Amino acid sequence: MIRSVNLAGEFYVHDGYAGISEYIVVGLSRLGVRVNLVPFKLEKPGLSPEMLDVVAASGPIEPGPLLFNSWVRPELERFAARPHLIHTMWESSRLPASWVGPLNRARFLMVPTRFVARMFRDSGITVPIEVTPDGVDADVYPYVERPEREGVTTLVVGTVVPRKHVSQAVEAWQLAFADDPAARLVIKARFGAYGRGGLTSPDPRITIVDENEPTRGILHWYEQADVLLALGSEGFGLPLVEGMATGLPVVALSSEGQGDVCQDAGDLVLPVAPSRWKDVYEPHLGHCGVRGVPDVAEVAEHLRWVATHRDEARALGRAASGWAHKERDIWQKPKAMLEAMEQHWDDQCTGR
Repeated sequence: MIRSVNLAGEFYVHDGYAGISEYIVVGLSRLGVRVNLVPFKLEKPGLSPEMLDVVAASGPIEPGPLLFNSWVRPELERFAARPHLIHTMWESSRLPASWVGPLNRARFLMVPTRFVARMFRDSGITVPIEVTPDGVDADVYPYVERPEREGVTTLVVGTVVPRKHVSQAVEAWQLAFADDPAARLVIKARFGAYGRGGLTSPDPRITIVDENEPTRGILHWYEQADVLLALGSEGFGLPLVEGMATGLPVVALSSEGQGDVCQDAGDLVLPVAPSRWKDVYEPHLGHCGVRGVPDVAEVAEHLRWVATHRDEARALGRAASGWAHKERDIWQKPKAMLEAMEQHWDDQCTGR
């Protein structure tokens, strides 16, 4: 039985990896596991009282599993000589070549989607891989009954980097609502995206929000929307399930990690197939296969459907919320991770 886990990673609320870290920590603690933190970055604003209690009680690394929750980064070298496991992901059809060796040194890997598991295998990963899906906290992202209002407000949540396909989202929205003065587009970005070579728009109907928000989720942005565009190439795709959980109809790129949700949720998502595949080259990492690019015309068609079928779109969102809360409950992830650790860990890997 696993009694303690050492968790290395980042801990704060306005990032995917860092936010999931908190749920792993609190979930394991609720299961009776002592968690010691090895933080690369820790920001307390927005963290839950349960998480802050773990932070206060955390001590030095103890014998037992060392879980590294992040991408392959220099900090991983600190644990190369110690038995460890890694929870990570990647968002295109091939891993960076420099990741394969470090990942294969792990006792085993945990990834959030079947897509990532298959792609890791195709890229040369030979250690065991367990799929432990990410998910949504129903207390943070409950179903929201939205009022009748003029026009359709479309939301995009994502950083302004090429794989998020924000430019395609804007293009599709403008194609769908070119002549609609009541239509609105909200782009919830981060890192000061506005006006720094990243994202600008002369269209007064478009609002760009580019600051980090140290809050427990961003429900306030989902509440203002009538439809979500989740068009990024993702390892999992948190905004997709967050939007679904709040009752939004979601137009989603059905490739990479989001393909899992599109397949599992079926008609509860408005899927968009890639119109083409783009070669992926990342600075300092080299070529990493391809990723899907959403079909702009198909996205626009889905947006027009939402605008002209408001009652049906709301019904779709209600059903999607029930599915997300049941099938992508974030509190199932720590349970699945603990089961995987108990399956793959043994006394020879205690780190003593």
